Amino acid sequence: FQVKKKQFFRNFMTITLFGAVGTMMSFFTISLAAIAIFSRMNIGTLDVSDFLAIGAIFSATDSVCTLQVLNQDETPFLYSLVFGEGVVNDATSVVLFNALQNFDPNQIDAIVILKFLGNFCYLFVSSTFLGVFTGLLSAYVIKKLYIGRHSTDREVALVMLMAYLSYMLAELLDLSGILTVFFCGIVMSHYTWHNVTESSRVTTKHAFATLSFIAETFLFLYVGMDALDIEKWKFAS
Repeated sequence: FQVKKKQFFRNFMTITLFGAVGTMMSFFTISLAAIAIFSRMNIGTLDVSDFLAIGAIFSATDSVCTLQVLNQDETPFLYSLVFGEGVVNDATSVVLFNALQNFDPNQIDAIVILKFLGNFCYLFVSSTFLGVFTGLLSAYVIKKLYIGRHSTDREVALVMLMAYLSYMLAELLDLSGILTVFFCGIVMSHYTWHNVTESSRVTTKHAFATLSFIAETFLFLYVGMDALDIEKWKFAS
């Protein structure tokens, strides 16, 4: 609801190049570097699947701090690139990590690699279509459901519940929740947005912006407090 969709889809190929292809390059680079570094440090007994999981986790970058510096109105092109790359990067990393769960590195051949790529594409495409379907379903429900018309409370509640429904369906089907919610949000902001009243549009926009800010603040506080946990540092040492 916050991103400008025209800029996003106008630069979709560039965003995909940075977010998906760039993440895959980071994944292979970090995995190979982890194998080289951990083998020299003699840290435990890790197999190839563990190093690949490390590469998938650390290839996910956080663009929240960068977006706080940029202004969407002053630099729309750069903002759309950073925002889109961050979302696609996170989604690609999650899908990649989930695909690695069914990957056996001890039996690597052409068939195994093709199965891995097929599983990755299946998760990515299925999550995307599920998000689009749920977004279109929300637009239809809000337009046709009589009890939700011209009621700001009910319309806002339906928008939030339908967005949450997309995430729950993705988790139940073992798909990527973040990718499903992202495309569901894009579809809802384009179609569902026009089926609600003006007061519901304003309320929904500010409600999602507020929830997003609270979630980001809580995340940074939690990570910072967890990093300063003395007991964990003692255990690690």
